[in-house]
Amino acid sequence: MTDLVTLRAGDVAVVLDPSCDGRAISWSVGDLELLGRRSERLVEHGMYAMGPWAGRVRGNVLDFGEATYPLDATHDAWALHGTTLGSAAEVELDRGDVSVDADCASATVTLPLGPHWPWGGRLIAHWSVSANCIALDLVLSSDADVFPGVIGWHPWFNRKLVRGSAARWSLPVPLLAERDPDYVLSGRLLESDLADGPYDDAFLVAGKAASIDWPGALRLDVESSHPWFVVYDGQPGFICVEPQTGPPNGINDALVEPVSLVSPDRPLVLSTRWTITRALRVG
Repeated sequence: MTDLVTLRAGDVAVVLDPSCDGRAISWSVGDLELLGRRSERLVEHGMYAMGPWAGRVRGNVLDFGEATYPLDATHDAWALHGTTLGSAAEVELDRGDVSVDADCASATVTLPLGPHWPWGGRLIAHWSVSANCIALDLVLSSDADVFPGVIGWHPWFNRKLVRGSAARWSLPVPLLAERDPDYVLSGRLLESDLADGPYDDAFLVAGKAASIDWPGALRLDVESSHPWFVVYDGQPGFICVEPQTGPPNGINDALVEPVSLVSPDRPLVLSTRWTITRALRVG
């Protein structure tokens, strides 16, 4: 399947592109388009799944067991956001339909991990779109072997919509993962004032929640099965709030939490809910 796939419920519509890793290239609520495009580079537009790792890997090398595996640089000097970016996806509609009258529309997006990962496996995203919520289950599975994994979502939200004020993001009681200028984590978790940004950083959030608010337009409240979020807000036009199962370089070390291992009988699952609250329109 190569044609775009639209999941629609009420005035909410998500457009998936099977030719480009099944990512969402549009997420609209009525006349409001939430997702943007900084550039044509794969890591800089839409909303895409990251796996079998998320973020940067120290030295572009995976050390696992007694072996060392080099990882190809995919964005500037970094092996960034996994092996599935831009690859062709299989997208299968699960239930519901794409009509405006559907209560819920859902689809499953399947991506092989490809030849640049040492082990066989899949990254599978289950999308469920309703009028007030998008529920996402992202699953990293192994065909035969045990390997480390970190998975997550990377949305490029427009900072400004066609109405309302510029977006504000929030994390409840976050702890900042300290890093050096080369994005290597120290292992320390620090209390932080979110006003101290801009950030390109990982946060441990005990409440497993985040929010993005466009005052006068709408608000998204994110609930996650895992406590890790990465925030990138250094661009004037965009905000990226990324729920993940672990921190950057989390496939390599246990500085701040144990490495998650994936096996055929134990996939890694990230479940998130993105609840939509519309602002009251006056006049």
